[in-house]
Amino acid sequence: MSQFIRIPDRTLMEIVAKGRKIRPEGHSRIPPEYFSPIPPIRWVFWQRLRMIRSLIQKYAGGARNCLDFGGGGGVLAPTLAGCFEEVVLLDLATYEADLTIQTFNLNNVILSEADATGTDLGEDRFDAAVAADVLEHFRDLEDAVTPLLRWLKPGGLLFTSLPTETLVYEFLRFVFRTKKPEDHYHRAVDVERYLEQRNFERLERLYSPLLIPLTSLFYVSAWRKKE
Repeated sequence: MSQFIRIPDRTLMEIVAKGRKIRPEGHSRIPPEYFSPIPPIRWVFWQRLRMIRSLIQKYAGGARNCLDFGGGGGVLAPTLAGCFEEVVLLDLATYEADLTIQTFNLNNVILSEADATGTDLGEDRFDAAVAADVLEHFRDLEDAVTPLLRWLKPGGLLFTSLPTETLVYEFLRFVFRTKKPEDHYHRAVDVERYLEQRNFERLERLYSPLLIPLTSLFYVSAWRKKE
């Protein structure tokens, strides 16, 4: 299992700049928090991805392929490419992810530019899937979870990161002068409750960055699709 790869700030900014030239009207798929000038913000955003990688290392040793569900600009792709023989990155727009793949020569990462509700990647295809701060963006969670259940093999693994949206989260947004995205429709606890209702068994939950539930900003969890 390969090491975690944190993409340097300058490299991310170069990818975003190149992406703007490709699609001047487009919305960047790489959140600016990853290269924020405020070190604590950068650290928190990368920390939750490190936690995902640690859960992959713990539970997915025998997995051969992985779906990067809503993989955005591919910030996790270099790490996933070292963990699995094949990675499929699914997102509404993949032009920045393509630049990331070129930058890191990720020959085992396949891009799929599509809406999860309008594409079929194959029943029981994947050993594992990662949804890093993606599921809360679906107004109807069924639109995300139903395809994940179809694409994951029985016993397949799902790794999630979800914002808690607690009062602590809101206070830190105020301190750092950031705004809640309009499409954050669900809290971590609500999404996890839904996953439990939809045939996923939670194997472990980590808390980022403060390691305890009440003050955590993200739940980072490993799940198994029930047989």
